[in-house]
Amino acid sequence: MNNNQLAEVARILGVSEDSISAMDDEIKKSMAVVFETVAIRNDDDKKAVFETLDNLWQKGSIYIELAEVAKSTGITLNTLRSLDYETQQTIVYEFMADSSQTERFYDLVNKSLAVADLPNVAKLIGTPVRELRTLPRRIQENICGAYTMEYDADSTNIELIDHIREMIAP
Repeated sequence: MNNNQLAEVARILGVSEDSISAMDDEIKKSMAVVFETVAIRNDDDKKAVFETLDNLWQKGSIYIELAEVAKSTGITLNTLRSLDYETQQTIVYEFMADSSQTERFYDLVNKSLAVADLPNVAKLIGTPVRELRTLPRRIQENICGAYTMEYDADSTNIELIDHIREMIAP
């Protein structure tokens, strides 16, 4: 991201250039791509650019705070960054409210990791992930556990697919 883009992002979002500079390179590169790929021709384009940049800024802000969570709790930053965005937000908000709740942060991480393969399971069995997320938590954990233990990249996984479908059948 060059200085002109940095200044423009800060102006559009109404934040300081320093807050943009503090973001990690991935976020800044994504912001730069917005300028390189979107031509602003009307108000709808302006709104779309703002929303995209704002989402990236929020994600970057969460990433900055996740680094603080990692330092305070001993949970690796890579682990925290691998979590779904909703869990990342929850951890950051709870950390900001009370940073001494280390056990709670570990619990949130473990719960998220237990169902991290849900998108892969959904793809494997041809079911929308949003449908799997409506299942009871225990079933979500069980099907993700089965997937993790039994999935074979060199197989058709027919038995695994059947097993998972049995697990989610009403």
